[in-house]
Amino acid sequence: MPSGIWHLEPRRIRPWYERAVTASIAHPEIRAYLDLDRPQVTDEHLQRAFDQPRVISEVLRADPSYFDLRRRAARVDSLRQRFIESRERCRATPFLSLVFLVALVYWLADAVVGMPWWAGVTVHIWPIGYCGVKEFRDADNRSNFVEQMQTAVYGVLWAVCAADSEVRLGWWALVKLKKTMDPIMRREMTALLGPDHESLLVARSHDGLIDAGNSRYWISTQVEATLQRKLDQMSGGAIAICGPRGVGKSTLLKKACQGRLGPFRQLHFHTIVQTPANYRPEEFLLSLFQSVCRDYLALYGRRPRTPFLFRSRARAAQSPRRLYYSALRWAQLLAGLGLVVLAIQREVRDLVDAVYQSAHPAAAGWAVGLQEWTLTAWQEHPVVSRLVLLAVGTLLLCWADPRSWLTRRPMRRLVHDCHNYLNLLQHIQSVGTSTSLGASARALTLGFGRTSGSSSRTFTYPELVWEFRSLLSRISAIERQDNWKVFIGIDELDRLGSSEQARAFLAEIKAIFDVPRVYFVLSVSEDIGSAFIRRGLPTRDITDSSLEDVLVIEARTLEESRSLLQIRVPGFTDPFVALVHALSGGLPRDLIRYTRKVTETHRRTRQPGLAALAREVLWEEAAQALAGFRTLLARHDDSAANAQTVHDLHTLVTLIREADSSRANPELEQRILHLAHTVHPPHPEGTDPVGEPAQRWEEFSCYLYFIGTLLEVFARRNFAARKEAYTGTDKAPADLQRLAEARLEMTVSPHSARKILEQFRVHWALRPAALPRIVPHPGPDAEPRRSAVRGRS
Repeated sequence: MPSGIWHLEPRRIRPWYERAVTASIAHPEIRAYLDLDRPQVTDEHLQRAFDQPRVISEVLRADPSYFDLRRRAARVDSLRQRFIESRERCRATPFLSLVFLVALVYWLADAVVGMPWWAGVTVHIWPIGYCGVKEFRDADNRSNFVEQMQTAVYGVLWAVCAADSEVRLGWWALVKLKKTMDPIMRREMTALLGPDHESLLVARSHDGLIDAGNSRYWISTQVEATLQRKLDQMSGGAIAICGPRGVGKSTLLKKACQGRLGPFRQLHFHTIVQTPANYRPEEFLLSLFQSVCRDYLALYGRRPRTPFLFRSRARAAQSPRRLYYSALRWAQLLAGLGLVVLAIQREVRDLVDAVYQSAHPAAAGWAVGLQEWTLTAWQEHPVVSRLVLLAVGTLLLCWADPRSWLTRRPMRRLVHDCHNYLNLLQHIQSVGTSTSLGASARALTLGFGRTSGSSSRTFTYPELVWEFRSLLSRISAIERQDNWKVFIGIDELDRLGSSEQARAFLAEIKAIFDVPRVYFVLSVSEDIGSAFIRRGLPTRDITDSSLEDVLVIEARTLEESRSLLQIRVPGFTDPFVALVHALSGGLPRDLIRYTRKVTETHRRTRQPGLAALAREVLWEEAAQALAGFRTLLARHDDSAANAQTVHDLHTLVTLIREADSSRANPELEQRILHLAHTVHPPHPEGTDPVGEPAQRWEEFSCYLYFIGTLLEVFARRNFAARKEAYTGTDKAPADLQRLAEARLEMTVSPHSARKILEQFRVHWALRPAALPRIVPHPGPDAEPRRSAVRGRS
């Protein structure tokens, strides 16, 4: 390595700095980029980058604790230099060598045969005294001895300071310096990769895609704060969450019911139920009633009681095999315990006896002393003793909290009622009574008999509503004492088919919505939300009288999608976020689906580049859309007018599936765009395209236009440079967010979505579609493909 600025730094800083560089290069994120086998990014390139004076100075000066370590390392170097200089001034003499040799001989002789102290004195005095007198008669020898002692002192100080400095430098380099170095390492890696560094997919983990419903991957958004403010202004009632499917209504409903809307979790009693597609209001309310009872019992650690008849049947239905294996496991357990006890019984008995013999006298003495001290204190200081007992007794009473005996009685009664409600709602009970009276004689018999019975019946719907409201009111009154709220979540109301069915559902169950301090959170479709927003224009419907408020959830923005994916898939860079955001329209459910698709394609193809991955994913999307519409077209009208179109779609699907995604294919992309620009679907001559085929063709062609636009944006080289050139604060129609808006607009109006795409293509300078000269049929006998398209955008 070049010297850099190391001649200005202490000697031991450089080895630890190089170890920190090696540890930072071994970081999983950095190794993932190095494993791409890019010629411009290797271990040697990174090491050379971190040996530049600019980078060394930036890394070392970034940590304030470095200056203290530098001072300690400089002191170690100073002591080492003094030790070396003092050692060079010393002259070798036989005196010290003789001292060490005599001491070694005496120690060995004493260890082997043993020597008295007077023999040691005699052995040491004669040679040491003789050589000492001879040595110290000369002034140079005396000064040499002083230098030798100074050298020994410098050596000891240097060893102690060096050991302390090495420990501190090791912890600093491998812990603090590595953390400081990691972001600089990423920056240098980015500089080595060039402008398209973000166009490489290096996902370190995708656990957030596997366990998509895990709450630890939830992120806070502005809509959560809005919902929390709305709930804080309500004392109960129903609030609806509306938005397109997949926008996150169910997740927001769960967070609201579980008290996770704010930075700190609030404790709520909550029940969340799913709305069935086909329902009867009585059956749904009956199911909700039972769910509330079960969840309230579970809140206090109780389980629903099963009637004795069912418990008896369950026990009687146990199979002999289960009883056999249970008995076998118990026999193994008892046999193992018996063998262990038999093996260690003597040692355990001896240990217990030893502990008892050693601890019993001390414990007895302490007990007698404590008893005497207690009696003395009680007799000599009666007032203080009684005050102490009074204080201890008062603390015990406060700790026992006798008020809870009274306050918990309603809770215990409510738990008991939940048990009764469950039995009443789940089972039909009957009670029979029989009375008989008779007398008999040898010639005369007289008897009387009377039998009566009663059986329970199910609640009528008004009774069911009244009982449910009564139960919720009592639960709310009890939980409100601890500042808890009661939340009932009713999810998937948008599965009820039409908006008329959803309105009928709300009309049936609206009677339970006005329970004080009970919040009903519903997820509804956009039709119900728009009906509430249009209330009073000109008339009011059931949504106005059922709901207190409606919260409309919009699709995620590009920044929110980036935040969501960075938590779930670390290493998913901005170009890939923009790609899946555009495909999903910003809907979180589709966003996760397309992210899974991109990561699966990356694992399958082993291609980390944006262009190749985008081409593979988008071609697959186009092939699926073509195959689906081809089937729909053939099923609707299998006539000669449609035969050529169905065949051409089949040809295009085959071309897409046989294409190599590692290379650009402008001809194939032009075919897709040309088909997207076809105004009308195939139809017989002299007739106008009307009905469902025409509508489906508009949707299909608009989607192909969308896919073709994405191919020209993401499946080209130099995405970063093109993005910087075409986007900006003053170029709103060219923002990548417009692609997601166009995807969502397709569900409303394909014509409007096409307008958005046309404006985007103009600002990105994308070429119009051109018709290729030849549409070959794939196969071994097909002619070579020729394209009229010459340039690439």
